[in-house]
Amino acid sequence: MTEKIHHLIPTFHHDIAYLRPESWYTETATRILDKAIGILQENRDYTYTVEQAYFFDGYWNTHPEKHEILKTLVEQGQLHFAPGFFSVPDMSMLSGESLFQQAYYGKKILAETVGYVPKTAFIADCWGHCAALPQILTQCGYTGYTFSRCMEKSLDIENFRWKGIDGTELNTHWMSTAYAGISFPDGEKVNAEELRWEKATADGIRSLTERNAVCCGEDSQIIPVGGDMCMPSSAAPSIVRELNNSANLTPMRFSSFEAAFDDIDFSEKPVYEGEFVSALKGSFAANIQIKLANRKLEHLLYALEVLSVLREREADFTAPWKTVLKNQFHDILCGTICNESLGQVMDEYAEAEEALEQIRQQISEGEGKAFNTLNFAVDGIRHRGDETVAYHAEGFSAAEEKTLTGEAVSLPCTYENDFYRAEIDARGFITALTGKKSGEVLVNHPAVPFGSLQMQADNGDNWVEFEYPWEEDHVHYSVNVPDPYDRRALPTHPKVQLAANGVGTAEAISFGEDGLQIIQKGRLRYWISEVPFTTTVTFAKNTARIAYHTEFTNNTKHIRLRAAFPILYSEIIRHQIPYGIVQRGEGVQPVQRFMDAASADGYGVALLNRGLPQNNCEDGIMMVTLFRSAAMEYKCASDLSFNAGKSYTVEYAVVPHGADSDDLLWENALQFNTPLVETGGDLLTDWSVKNAYISAMRNIDGDVFLRLYTGTGTAKTAEITVPERYTMYSLTDGMTEPLEWKPVKGKLLLEMKPYQIAGIRFAVR
Repeated sequence: MTEKIHHLIPTFHHDIAYLRPESWYTETATRILDKAIGILQENRDYTYTVEQAYFFDGYWNTHPEKHEILKTLVEQGQLHFAPGFFSVPDMSMLSGESLFQQAYYGKKILAETVGYVPKTAFIADCWGHCAALPQILTQCGYTGYTFSRCMEKSLDIENFRWKGIDGTELNTHWMSTAYAGISFPDGEKVNAEELRWEKATADGIRSLTERNAVCCGEDSQIIPVGGDMCMPSSAAPSIVRELNNSANLTPMRFSSFEAAFDDIDFSEKPVYEGEFVSALKGSFAANIQIKLANRKLEHLLYALEVLSVLREREADFTAPWKTVLKNQFHDILCGTICNESLGQVMDEYAEAEEALEQIRQQISEGEGKAFNTLNFAVDGIRHRGDETVAYHAEGFSAAEEKTLTGEAVSLPCTYENDFYRAEIDARGFITALTGKKSGEVLVNHPAVPFGSLQMQADNGDNWVEFEYPWEEDHVHYSVNVPDPYDRRALPTHPKVQLAANGVGTAEAISFGEDGLQIIQKGRLRYWISEVPFTTTVTFAKNTARIAYHTEFTNNTKHIRLRAAFPILYSEIIRHQIPYGIVQRGEGVQPVQRFMDAASADGYGVALLNRGLPQNNCEDGIMMVTLFRSAAMEYKCASDLSFNAGKSYTVEYAVVPHGADSDDLLWENALQFNTPLVETGGDLLTDWSVKNAYISAMRNIDGDVFLRLYTGTGTAKTAEITVPERYTMYSLTDGMTEPLEWKPVKGKLLLEMKPYQIAGIRFAVR
């Protein structure tokens, strides 16, 4: 029997931006790695692990004198990387394609510099872990996952097999005693005062290993030696040698995550099927402008990469992708950053958007046509300059548009199409909503107006909702009508009903059978707190979506703004995650593009969002958080996070539906998020993809790469029509590398399992 060894993994968690600006963290991280390299050179038994390729890429480019040293340390098995993503992102709020791109760009940098291939995704600090990760990470070549926060209480063990939504299993380790681990003496102050370490003494290490043993049993232990911006200790190697020789402790050695995983027998470990969500829920809506910008650029990158394939125009998307990936670092995307970083991040998003506009002009050859880059038909109403137009576009086609002439009509009124019948009151709120095909009544004169805005006091910070300590026993209230959380507080006093959720005026513009727009104007007020707003609700002929466009100005602090949608059915509450849909029930969670509340028979209403991840359903009321005014001034200069005096535009929508409508929800959510691209010139339409959704379609080294997914719990046969000049195809791994080339002639049929993701390359040979 092999002697048990505890694996010490010296590392540091690199905050790209957080309590201080990025420049401070970069300078500090550089000193950390410089010192680690010195310790590695002097101690062959010492190892060191670097997290993010973003930092290492910068270090490599600014330290050419270290190139050979770094390569040698990798070859000797001393220098390691985990997870080796471009940055360590939030694992819940970004798209599935962004997760693949994090691994792609990160691993590409490490391969091209020091020839390293990471195998363990080490996620020290992030607020949730979605059920798509086992499949994504396995396809990207990872054999292990390590995380610190958000363990499911019903599991509560360190080592297990994590089974994802599609059935993929991944060896997984939970750091039950957090990611700081052992603190060796060094003399330099660490960054994060809130982290706790055990001292590198026999008693300290014994205490830590005894606490680990509660959750890992007799397994060899994985013990980090690090923490936020933690300086490595020159004394650590000699202390470990001395303790191994003299203390009554399990032997320890400096190691890597890969070596530690190899020392644990995962074959007999329990299998956990589900997710690990979610902590620090206030971060899902803090500094909402960051989430809005991230989502906008994710979908703009998708649309322009598709257009570059269809137009056969080469374009370099590397720089905008790296901007997006860098700013998906968890503290940045979560909005938990200082003033200076907030300004820098928004400037970087603006520069990336400008770069993408230049690419659009380069590959589109003019304007005049609105092009649909989705592989299925899209419909709706949109504004084009000063005009309102109804549009329809087949997959990969230019839109046919019809200019609409509106006519004012009086409220209340009714609008119906082939999908629903909506009754609208004098204030512009839907009072009844009925599915047209099923005849099911989905909304029926709710006490809280359907689609109404709710302003609440929120005395939490960028992490924590409402107030300390930690979201327990917090008091919710709406300042115009009672809070939708608490139906006991709903009064019948007529003055409360007249408050009308801040709506001062409402008018209706009819486009006949083509559509209807309701324009509500008003202000939410409580003492000196005030949020003026305008909400436009759009009903369109050929779509099930009812779209909401809200513009508002925040003139206060410590408030939360939400839109509330009371429905009749909420027995089944599901959230869309990357490449799938999961049932989560009540409670606030990060949602990708839609959440759904339905009856046991499948009738219900879905709530779509565009860059607004914080969604929940409580007591039969679906809600999406539009904005939070919160800061963390006890930690750093962060008053800009209150966003006082700032104006925002947010968009969300509802889709009433019957049973077995998951594809309807996916199509509407993708339509709602994916922009039509202005283009001109001839359009190539000899590509088509049916019966699957596209995560990416891009040019790679003369080939065309497609990443497809089913999105639902139903197996599908994807049908891909390709131009005749593409004569070969190969399935790929998650890194877009071909597995086996085979001939193809015009059309490829691909059998796909429920919730499967598949990569394919097409080549001219």
